[in-house]
This record gives sequence, C-alpha cells and structure tokens, in this order.
Amino acid sequence: MRRRQFLGSLAAATALAATGCSSSTGTSSSGASTGAGGQTVKLVFRQFDPPTEIAGLTKVVDSWNAANPKIQVKLETLAGASDYAQQFSREANSGSGPDVVQLGFVNVKDLAKPKILLPVSDLAKKSQPETPVDKFLALDMNEFDNKTWALPWTVDTFAMAFNDDVMKASGRQVPTTWEDLRDSAAAISKGGKAAGFVFAAASSAGAGQWFALNYYMWSKGFALVKQDGKAWVPGASTDQLASAMDYFNSLFTSGATPKSFQTVEQFTDPQIVTGVATGTAAMALMPPQTLRQARGTSQKVMTAPVPDGLKDGSSHLGGRSLGINAATKNPEAAWEFVKYLNSAKAFESIPQYPAATTVLKAMEVPAGEEGYQKQLPHSRSFARYINGPVPVPTLQKLSCAAFGAVYSGQKTSAQSAKELVDALAVALKG
Repeated sequence: MRRRQFLGSLAAATALAATGCSSSTGTSSSGASTGAGGQTVKLVFRQFDPPTEIAGLTKVVDSWNAANPKIQVKLETLAGASDYAQQFSREANSGSGPDVVQLGFVNVKDLAKPKILLPVSDLAKKSQPETPVDKFLALDMNEFDNKTWALPWTVDTFAMAFNDDVMKASGRQVPTTWEDLRDSAAAISKGGKAAGFVFAAASSAGAGQWFALNYYMWSKGFALVKQDGKAWVPGASTDQLASAMDYFNSLFTSGATPKSFQTVEQFTDPQIVTGVATGTAAMALMPPQTLRQARGTSQKVMTAPVPDGLKDGSSHLGGRSLGINAATKNPEAAWEFVKYLNSAKAFESIPQYPAATTVLKAMEVPAGEEGYQKQLPHSRSFARYINGPVPVPTLQKLSCAAFGAVYSGQKTSAQSAKELVDALAVALKG
C-alpha cells in the first residue's frame, strides 16, 4: 500500500522519538532506550498470523532493526494456536514470554485483570514528548480500571462489496439504507442476470449472517443485550426483534436474495465471493481479506459503506492490539517498538488498516477499498456484548437459529422473537 506522509501527533512520537528512561538504561542514536551501559537490548515480538501473510510485517521489523542497532527485535510467529493468549499468560506468570505480543481485542481485559500486561497508558505518560493514546479506534476493548493495557494496532470491519459492471447495468446506485438495499437488490434479481444481494444466511451456530443481523439492529437503535445500571437485560423488545426478522425474511420473499443462501454458512463461501467477482451476484458484505480474494478475480469489485454504515455504532470493529509483557526487562524499548508498529511508516508495508485514527485518515487505500476507510471511523467494537455475562458465541448461536426459523417458515417472526427474548433472559441469569 502507498500512504501519504502522515504529519499527525503519533508521527512525532514514533520509534525515533526519545523516551524517559530509568537510570539503568541509556539511549541509542535514534533516541530510543537501550540496555544498561549502552548494551544492545534484545526484544521478542510474537504474532499469530500465518507465515505466508507476514511479508510486510517482516519488512517492518527488518527496517526497525536497521535503524535501531541498540534495540534489536526478533519476530516470532505462533500461527494456528487457538490458545495463544493462554500460552502467553502462562509464560508471563513465570517471568518469561515475548516482550511484545499481538493480541485479539477480546483477549486484552482478561490479561489486564491479573496484570499480566503493562499498562501502556503509564508508558505513554513517561514518553518525551508524551504519546497520546486517545486517538485510536477500539480503545474500549483495551481499557480496564481506568488504564489502557494494550495499544490498538489493526482494525477491520465489513463493507459493501459490489460488482461495478452489474450495478451500472442495473441503473442502480449502491444503497445507503437497509430499505434501499432490499428494494434495489430485488429489482436487480428480477432482471434475471444476477442475484441482487447475497449473504451467509444459514441458521447454524457460527453462521456469517451474525454480522448483518447486528448491523441492522444497531442501525435501528437496539441490540441483543444491554446494560441497565448494574444489571444486564435483553436489549430489544419482542416487536423490535420481530421487525428485524421480518426485514431479513423479506430479502428472500422479495427475491432480493436467492433462498439457496439459507444453507450458506460462511461469508467466504465461493457462491458469495466468486459470485460478486464474476457478476452472478451484485452485492455482498465482505471484510478486507475476503474482498481482496474477490478482486483477485475481478477488478470490477468495489466497496462502499454498508447500509447506514456512516451512522456511528452501526457496524462492528474487529482487530488486534499490541501488548507489553509485565515481565519484560525493557519496557521503554518495547514501548518504542509498539509506537513504531503503529506509525504511518510501518503501515506502508503492513497490508491492514491502522487503529490510529490519524494514520487511517491520511492513508491512501488500495483501489476498490475506499468503503473501509470511510466506514471504519464510525464502527464500534463488540464491547457492547463482550462486557456482558453471555459469551458472544452463545449470542450468535441463539440469534442465527431464531432468524433461520423464520426464513424456513418453521415459526412466525412473533413466535421466534419471543423465544429469543426469553432465551436471552435465561442466558443473562446464568
């Protein structure tokens, strides 16, 4: 990716900025902290993406090492490990483990509570100049006990992917509301050349429709659960959930979405990805990596915000954070490296979207991906669910099954909505 030069506050505090150091450390020629007596600091940075996907990150680490001979970083890959957070926890508790670790947003608070991580907000205050940590997306997923325990690093969401040729041939604009999506998609389907809108609508526990369901509900002002004072309660009435079920069912009854997609479980299914790429489908919701697969087949695949996606809180914000091991012997050096990984310079090589808002705003995104750049600042994390007592997979299982029962005709929307509210109430009671 090419990026415009970033001149915001973070750039002034990236890897080449000076930090406050303890008396046992020195500073390298770049201003970053070094080991006692000017010795070289050796850090380990652990990440969990597959080795085939980290060429850009490897380049970034190599660039850091070339520019900072007194702070050398070893890149360690732990790909495919589902318990990477637990493994890090075990290591840190024994005084070992990597100095800097990549984490999913959902892992940070569990590691912050036992103080396995160092609070980066404390390190930021010691920086010279002080590093602002309030200009990042998804801070709510990284905060605990009035401190920030990891720095958000990369973010992702779903955007509306569409085949530009199909949309132009239909004479329709990319829809900006859910109602317009249904009507435009139905009209395209009736043309007979392409399905208007396709999504993974299976009722299985991990079905991809989960994201679309929540985007719709959030845009209408309700959610599956919510906090009411100190208590957690169902976040929607029976009528609200029934209206959402009626909307998604109308995609099938209107012809906007072929009924065959009621058996599709994943948003990465070839019927969706290849469909939009080849023009047998006009529109679908896709995260960046899936969109890039589609564009690998056809450059006619473009993006726009999802319906109501420019309304704050109407789409989700996923991503990764960078944490610092509480057992590290070189916290200041680790913090300098974390700041560098969040800099505009680093994201010239990292093919993902930055959590740093100023970097995100200034970056030149790859062709066709403009929808993500527009939407990400308005997206919000799943903290609204994760902070509650019901695990997110349980919420996904209950909601996908309830909506699916309406699509199949097994239940009316009123019946299924009431059962879902009741099931949520039971789950919240534990």
